Parts: sequence; C-alpha cells; structure tokens
Amino acid sequence: MISVVLPCYNPLDDWCRTVLDHMSELNRLLTGYTVQYIISNDGSTRLNLREIDIVTAFPHVIFLNNQVNEGKGSAIRKGMKHAEGNIIIYTDIDFPFGTSPIVEMVKIFEKNPQTGFVYGSRNIEYFKKLPLKRQLVSKGLHLLNQIFLADHIIDTQAGIKGLRREVLADVLNTKTNTFVFEIELIHKLVRKKIEIRSVEVSANPAIVFSDFSFKVIFREAVSLVRIMMMSGIWNNFS
Repeated sequence: MISVVLPCYNPLDDWCRTVLDHMSELNRLLTGYTVQYIISNDGSTRLNLREIDIVTAFPHVIFLNNQVNEGKGSAIRKGMKHAEGNIIIYTDIDFPFGTSPIVEMVKIFEKNPQTGFVYGSRNIEYFKKLPLKRQLVSKGLHLLNQIFLADHIIDTQAGIKGLRREVLADVLNTKTNTFVFEIELIHKLVRKKIEIRSVEVSANPAIVFSDFSFKVIFREAVSLVRIMMMSGIWNNFS
C-alpha cells in the first residue's frame, strides 16, 4: 500500500474536483498498489461539507478535521499517524507538481531498497515564477541548507516528500509546526545517515503563486532559529 497525505488549509473553490481528478489519475498510474489518501485539514474555515462527503466517497480516503490551524508541519504529522502504507508521500491538496513526481518517487523506492527518503527539488523555471520576496527567501534557505544539512541538499521547501515506513517515526518526532519543519526532519535523517535522493519537480501551469507576508516570514524565521538551537545545528556554524 502507498499512503498519500494531503495537508489542507482553505483550498481554492475547485479543490474537490482537483483532488478527485488527481486521485483517479494516481490510481491509474499505480495499478499495482492500493493507494490510501489522507486529507489532513488544518483549521480551514471555508470547506463545504457536501464536497467533503463527495471526496470521502472515493475509495480509501480518510478526512481528518483538525479544527485548529497549527501549521503545515502539524497537519502532515497528524495525517501520517493514520498512514498504513510502506511508502508514504505527502504533497499539497492542489497537487501543485501533478502526479508524475509521486510515481517517480515510488519507482525510486522500488529500485533502491536502501533509500529511505526522497524530496522534490524545484527546477529553475519554478523559481522564475515565484514573487520576488519568495525568490529571496528561497535563496537564503538554499544557502542555509548547504551549510547546516549537506552540500548536495539544497531545496528542502518543495511541498512534496516521500519516505519509507521505517522513517515515519522520525517524521512524527519533529516538533516544528510551520513550513520549515522539513529542515528539522532532514537534519535528523542526515545525522542518522539515511540515504536521501531527490526528484526534479516543476509547477503545474495553472498554479497561482501567493506571496509571503512579513508576518509569515518572521514566524518561519523564529521556527528556523528554534530548529537550529534544538537540533544543535547552530554549533556547526558558531
């Protein structure tokens, strides 16, 4: 079985159709597997109950209604607690990278039994489409990743990751609730010498990129400092 965790916070109006289309496509592409889908709602305020009923009528779908908005990291951890698959993948509710990277991740796990974690690495064209503020934030995170994680791990913030069940405990043991929780996770995996691979991802042409507010940037910066202090990463830089 493969489990696909979909964190969800105030998705666009057509989210129901988008999710159904992509789940149907994945089931066609992964015919050798049963695919479990876990939608982890992170305190959305505009979800239509009728649409939830439609989505949960699809085979092997779980809807978790977490009523308090705690952050993407929290939503992913809550979703993964219900994952039954030996391979677990998470991506955003709007499938911004489509289904191809998910299939590619599954193939990597099939062919490389020693690989424990696979992350999406966004291509150059993706970054060109980002608002300037997000481009600057991303470049800063790329530099930090190379300093604090490993030279070959640059882009940790693409919203698609895959892991074997053996790595699940490391995900559940992360403490960060915000977007940068993946830096905490990958730092743990690097220290444990888990084999990590990447797949190149590009944005769905229909995706509209939102900009970060300074409030969000400040919150993520605070989370990043907390990760560095909590994990001892700061000692590598001081």
